[in-house]
Amino acid sequence: MLMKMINVGGYIMILNELANQVKKARSSRANDMRRNRNKNMVIGVGIGSAVGVATGILLAPKSGKETRQIIAEKTSETAKNIKDKVSATKAKISASAAEKGSRLREAGQKGVEAVKEDWKKSGEDKKKESNK
Repeated sequence: MLMKMINVGGYIMILNELANQVKKARSSRANDMRRNRNKNMVIGVGIGSAVGVATGILLAPKSGKETRQIIAEKTSETAKNIKDKVSATKAKISASAAEKGSRLREAGQKGVEAVKEDWKKSGEDKKKESNK
C-alpha cells in the first residue's frame, strides 16, 4: 500500500513537472510571436513612411528645384540641431565626469590619510609595547 502511494506521488510529481514545462513553452512561444509582431510592425511603418515621403516629393505641386532647395534647407537645419544636441550632451557628460573625478580624488585622499593615521597609531603602539 505504501509503495503504491509512493509510486502515485512520483507520477503526480512527473505530471506536474511536464505541465510546468508546457506552460513555459507556451509562454516562450507567445513572447516570440509578440516580438515578431512588433518587429514586423516597425518594419512596415518604416517602409510606409519611406513610400509616403517619396510619393509626396514626386507629386508635390512645387517645382523640383524648389523642392530640392527645401529639402536641402531642412537637412542642414536638422544636422545643425543634431550637432547642437550632441554638443550639449557632450558638455553634460564632461561636467559629470569631472565632478565624479573630483569626488573620487577626495575619497582617495581621505583614504590615504586614514591609512597614514592607522600606520602612525600602529607604529606608536609597537613602540609602547617594545618599551614595556
